[in-house]
Amino acid sequence: MNIHPFFVHFPIALFIVYSVLEIVVYAWPTLRRPLWVFPVKAFLLFCGVLAALVALATGGIAEDLIEGSARSYILEVHSPFAGATTLLYLVLAAAYLVRIFQMKGWGNQLFGSNRFFSPILRLKEYLAHLVLDTGMLPMLAFLGLIGITITGALGAAIVYGPNTDPFVSFVYHLFWAQ
Repeated sequence: MNIHPFFVHFPIALFIVYSVLEIVVYAWPTLRRPLWVFPVKAFLLFCGVLAALVALATGGIAEDLIEGSARSYILEVHSPFAGATTLLYLVLAAAYLVRIFQMKGWGNQLFGSNRFFSPILRLKEYLAHLVLDTGMLPMLAFLGLIGITITGALGAAIVYGPNTDPFVSFVYHLFWAQ
């Protein structure tokens, strides 16, 4: 039984809302001031990553079900795109998690005086700063949006065929010229 379609739509929705919110907040800096913005983005991102990991696991099960079918060659591109997109959002979620630890002071409480872990904590905080406090954040959100769109279009090509609609056909023909 293929349960992948049930799980795959949650990360798609959560990642799209997160990415659009991230880009809109970056475009209008006055939206960064409200206290609800950071927790909402973090919640969407964390739930999206958890749902994406479940979708990847069920995608592996679904892959076994359609191997040998006429459209199994699309999996060779769909699967890596799904993994790369999940990894990109996982990096963003890790940066958010480091920032939460930093805001709460948990990192310093746990590792601040440790000679081994303290430099690692500082490196993580610096990398989180690069991701969250520079122009890299909206670019990564936009790349994630592109990745989720291509992954979804290839998934639609697997299920419904490459000529389902003009966009799916366009994405399909980016990878397979005919």
